[in-house]
Amino acid sequence: MTYATLLTTAAAFLQPPGLLLVLSALGIVLALLGMRFWAASLVLLSMLGLYALSIGPVARGLVLPLEDAYPPLNLRYLPQPSPQAIVVLAGGTVANAPDRGGTTLSARTFARVRAAAQLARATGLPIVVSGGRPRWGEDPEAELMAAALRDEFHVDNPIWMEDKAFNTAQNASRTMDLLERHGIRRIYLVTSALHMPRAMEWFQHVEFQVVPVPTDYRLDRGVKTSWTQWLPRAGYLSVTSEALHEYVGRWWKWLREQAADPEI
Repeated sequence: MTYATLLTTAAAFLQPPGLLLVLSALGIVLALLGMRFWAASLVLLSMLGLYALSIGPVARGLVLPLEDAYPPLNLRYLPQPSPQAIVVLAGGTVANAPDRGGTTLSARTFARVRAAAQLARATGLPIVVSGGRPRWGEDPEAELMAAALRDEFHVDNPIWMEDKAFNTAQNASRTMDLLERHGIRRIYLVTSALHMPRAMEWFQHVEFQVVPVPTDYRLDRGVKTSWTQWLPRAGYLSVTSEALHEYVGRWWKWLREQAADPEI
């Protein structure tokens, strides 16, 4: 099993719904062993967890601290000194999309590319598209992103491809290798608002000077609280799962840093 496969498998069972399935399975095992109280407790815990992670208040409590960590960039007031390049991170593809006759960018990645295109037109800076092959035998996400910038958004800025990364840590390290050859250390970083805090940590870890450009917000703002937000919905479960993925990823980075500290 490769390191990437191991990480993907671990992540699947450390966030819902995988985590809830693990709790339920443990409950069944305990029931078979005659430990009915603990079995019932685990099953009840998994059911309560499923409900909690599927309602609006919990979704907002998990998602908004991540999405609001960095404000959106105002294109009328660009920072000085100006960054030297725009880096946009891949966020997935849709394989064999019937309307496109092949693999295409997911809605999340398309939103990131759109934000990068708007920034490119405002600044004239080169763009780095970062993303490897999502599945064996497919084109790297970076190639699809570059094609969208050219064909969908008619961007004529220089586009440099980093087409090997399979996670955020590699997005940062491989982009650093690419941009060091151009003497670039100050960048705009474009990714989903939910993903931005973890992405910022990794890009700052490799000593980039980063201006965040969050996009692809997942939850409404300014919505009045009502009883309907306490109804379980698949949409809320989806975003809470993504948020927990971000928290687990940041926790994993912290653990790696502690393990590398000679004083620990």
